[in-house]
Amino acid sequence: MTKTEVLERVGRLSAERLEICVTRSWVKPRQGERGPAFDETDLARLQLIVELTEDLDVNDEAVPVVLGLMDELNTLRRRMKALDRALNAEGEDVRAAVIKRLQERR
Repeated sequence: MTKTEVLERVGRLSAERLEICVTRSWVKPRQGERGPAFDETDLARLQLIVELTEDLDVNDEAVPVVLGLMDELNTLRRRMKALDRALNAEGEDVRAAVIKRLQERR
């Protein structure tokens, strides 16, 4: 998507705010033939930034902190899903041993 398409799709996002988001690397569009090319992930991130700054009054200094925490949370979710798939691929004895070990650590 081009900048114009992004501005059409993300309500309340101004061209100035979009430029700030790119300059501060809050979104990192790839460089296309016609300039920055945004994908659906960029679009979702921009929508989140609008909600943070417009609805929740998060200031620009706090935005990268919130985005970093969100990125960390998403990474942990992906890792947990991968771990879950790996455990489910193992036999019941392995799953039971892991569950037992986790319960012991509580």
